[in-house]
Amino acid sequence: MTEKHDFKKDWEVAKKQLIKFSQEAANLAKKGEKEFIKLSQKSKVGVEVTKANIRKEQLYYLIGKEYSLTRGSRARSVKMKKLLEEFDKVTVKKVKVVKKVKASHAKKKVNKSK
Repeated sequence: MTEKHDFKKDWEVAKKQLIKFSQEAANLAKKGEKEFIKLSQKSKVGVEVTKANIRKEQLYYLIGKEYSLTRGSRARSVKMKKLLEEFDKVTVKKVKVVKKVKASHAKKKVNKSK
């Protein structure tokens, strides 16, 4: 004859292990989500800086082209003024993004040292 096995005792142990495992899985998922958000933010900043650099290169070209069309005249054309204003705006925007990145790195270093 076969012995009857009491699954109720085994179920209680298995239930506790399953609950513990699901809690650990949830914690890992939250940590992964946080890391994904950090990576996404870093990527976004990198794209913004690259975009600003590309736009500055385009503006260098357009400013040079406009300068050559005006034959080096000291009087700036309307188009040249607009290009220079946009160049200044792009430069300021890039500087703000870089400062923001440096500030976040400094903040992280302070938090790690505590």
